[in-house]
Amino acid sequence: MAEKIKRIRRTAEEARRIILDAASQRLAALGPEGIRLQDIANDVGISHPTILHHFESREGLVLALTQRATEQLRAELFAAFAGRHARDTDMHPILDRVFDVLSRQGHARLIGWMILSGAIRQSPEQGLLRDLTDLIHPMRVEESKARGMPAPERDDTLFIVMLGAVAAFGDGLFGPMVRRAAGVTDEALTAERFRAWFAELLRSRILPAAQ
Repeated sequence: MAEKIKRIRRTAEEARRIILDAASQRLAALGPEGIRLQDIANDVGISHPTILHHFESREGLVLALTQRATEQLRAELFAAFAGRHARDTDMHPILDRVFDVLSRQGHARLIGWMILSGAIRQSPEQGLLRDLTDLIHPMRVEESKARGMPAPERDDTLFIVMLGAVAAFGDGLFGPMVRRAAGVTDEALTAERFRAWFAELLRSRILPAAQ
């Protein structure tokens, strides 16, 4: 008699997390087209209907995957800026994390695919840039006044945040193509140097040197 495979009993939360982890790995390795429910079911060792039970459809799974990444990124960004002064904020690890989520983990391509395919009508990060602006701007105003500099307008802070988002999202969609068009030979090194250069650019805009 064949030995029966012991069924692993998981809570709904555990099952969702494991499925999302497997989908995240496939996204990073293969892009949005690599997220196939049957393949993920095989990776995790569950049935295809089980995934449908938790997420209803492939679109439901990819939306949940993007929302989870967005929530994690939001928490990390707010933790990085909350309660700190502008002069103490190191933009390099912050920006590197944003690029990691949108570019290396593939979420920029996934979000772009979801919007273009009509799976969603707006980005899952709805409100994130506004909330981040509301967090950073009072900090900039306080630091500017402390240094005897004119307080920046809120739009200036908003545009800095938007610039960071556009660069990170664009890198996730077109970064390799742009670097090839620029004649880059060492793409990984150039991408790393660009992130460091861009982080310093944002840092200089968040709090310019005193005149």
